[in-house]
Amino acid sequence: MMKKPGNVLMALQNRRGVTAVIVAICLVMLIGFAALAIDVGYLYSTRNELQNVADAGALSGAGYLGSVYETLTYSQQIGYIFNRQDVVDAVNQVTQKNKAAGASILIRDAEADGDIIIGLLDWSTDPPSVNPTLTEPDAVQVISRRDSIANNPIATFFAPVFRILDPTYDPRKNVTAIATAALTASTTVEEGVLKTPLGVSECIFPKPCTDLIQFSPTTESCAGWHNFFDHADAHRMEEKMIGLIKGDVNGVDSNHDGTVDQLDQPCFLLPCGPDWLDQFFDISNEPDAQTTPAAGSGDEINFQGGDIGSLFLGGVLDTDYNGVDVGTVIGDEKHPAPFPALFDYFKYRDDDGNNDIWTATIPVYKDDVCCTNPNTALEIAFFAKIVIHMPNPPPDKTVTVTLDCNDTFTPGRGGGGEGNLKGTIPNLVR
Repeated sequence: MMKKPGNVLMALQNRRGVTAVIVAICLVMLIGFAALAIDVGYLYSTRNELQNVADAGALSGAGYLGSVYETLTYSQQIGYIFNRQDVVDAVNQVTQKNKAAGASILIRDAEADGDIIIGLLDWSTDPPSVNPTLTEPDAVQVISRRDSIANNPIATFFAPVFRILDPTYDPRKNVTAIATAALTASTTVEEGVLKTPLGVSECIFPKPCTDLIQFSPTTESCAGWHNFFDHADAHRMEEKMIGLIKGDVNGVDSNHDGTVDQLDQPCFLLPCGPDWLDQFFDISNEPDAQTTPAAGSGDEINFQGGDIGSLFLGGVLDTDYNGVDVGTVIGDEKHPAPFPALFDYFKYRDDDGNNDIWTATIPVYKDDVCCTNPNTALEIAFFAKIVIHMPNPPPDKTVTVTLDCNDTFTPGRGGGGEGNLKGTIPNLVR
């Protein structure tokens, strides 16, 4: 029997069951939003955990480098080759104590394409990278993973529902994090470390280690003289320099026989302390200055620029510095020229293996207007190693300095300062 037109119209207007379809569609959308909110949040949380793992691993690896350098003399640090496995073990000892998404994290190591890179920090790239080398490294980069390469991908909560729509959909997600830690410059020095009355401006960094920095005068050289924490007048500086020699009680193993030479013990090539001065300069008055105090970033030192000629006046050694004819003095035997005397004394005791130069630690001062001739108290930013050259004998007043090529210039982050000294405390740089 044929339906009446009215019955057909009523059937079309019947909405029973439509709600179920709408609810089903909305339910899928709600599950999708739940997946987006919960799963994405879970992945971000895991990413943060992996970042913590990478940070800890990089700091531990770089910290291990610093702990080794701390036990070595300066000359032993130069060219030192690390055992890769020792650094890798230091990294994983820390990372495996941390978890990401409930799993302990092992950092995969392979020398060619592994997730631990040991080497020299390269600031020319953005972000900074690490050039692999085990010879005198200063940085460690770590990649922490929860993916198909290591530690398995992250299993999500709601994303599997999308397999209904696409059976090939993989609800597991790959998450990684990367961190780099480097040994940055020293921001503190202990008592007696500073023995050089020189400082340079922070504006000089980065500077090739072959470029000369001129002192005496320092008019345009981004550098200045200082008298440590005393006023930088010529008379006090003269006394301080001679006092540093006579107050040097630390000594070094100059002849490498396993013993540390002290003031009254004979040193390699030359006597030490008062004996050295009495033999070559016949000094009888003991200055007050002995060793320099400890210092750190934020401290202020009085700097003076220009030409301090009196530091170069007086008697000087006439010697080839090879143990021959070291007993002759040119000029006033009773009053040695302060800076040449300081140079002659400490170049034998700086542990750099070269008795023709003086390798020393100096303060680097903050410089708001770069390379103006300093003449005031300036704040220390960090410390750097320099090499002092005196190619011309006194009375020539020229002093030239270069940054130490054997050390690594590492701009610091996170309070690490800048400079080219290997610190023992690592800082994250990425």
